[in-house]
Amino acid sequence: MYMVLLGPPGAGKGTQGEKLKDKLGLIHIAMGNLLRETVKKKTPSGEKVRAFMEEGKLVPDGVILELLKNEIELEKEGFILDGFPRNLSQARKLDEFLDKEAEKLDLVINLEVKKAVLIKRLRGRLICSECGKVYHKSKIDHSMEICKDCGASLLQRNDDNSDIIKKRIEVYLEHTHPLIDYYRKKKILRNVQGEGTSEKVFQRIMDLFKEKKIA
Repeated sequence: MYMVLLGPPGAGKGTQGEKLKDKLGLIHIAMGNLLRETVKKKTPSGEKVRAFMEEGKLVPDGVILELLKNEIELEKEGFILDGFPRNLSQARKLDEFLDKEAEKLDLVINLEVKKAVLIKRLRGRLICSECGKVYHKSKIDHSMEICKDCGASLLQRNDDNSDIIKKRIEVYLEHTHPLIDYYRKKKILRNVQGEGTSEKVFQRIMDLFKEKKIA
């Protein structure tokens, strides 16, 4: 199965992507993590990516597509894409790439979350400096801000401050939101309420399969 997770920053795409990966046995390609790994390498491309990310802007298509192509070509069983595509141009190029591989997207899940909830989530988000696992300040012991999985320190992303959060949501609405209509016309879009606990959201996604709403 070839799947895309859509939703604004803070909608929970990464969390649901990991849960779906474990349930369906597919790889989860989180574009945000892929970009951050590129930044860590401190190559010229990594420095360009860093500048765009810290300003809350979209990374240029050419850079994104090259990174993603290297990941996708290694996978023949399917994948869960999170954070890509982010605009209509990327969506069409993804379709073109899959068509060359004699494949196509099977499902696009759109996580719907109110703006106020997104801002609250992102302002309190902490990420493991090593494995990338996501936590929230409201749910951890502040005297022990370390990852339960690998023991590394938890950090707040540079772009998780109020001003950049609002900018990122604006960018999403301008560039990514039109994808909803694009995939709706292809009849592969399914809207899922993204508020509530991650477990409840995941159950809503699983209900799509149980109710045979997935083509």
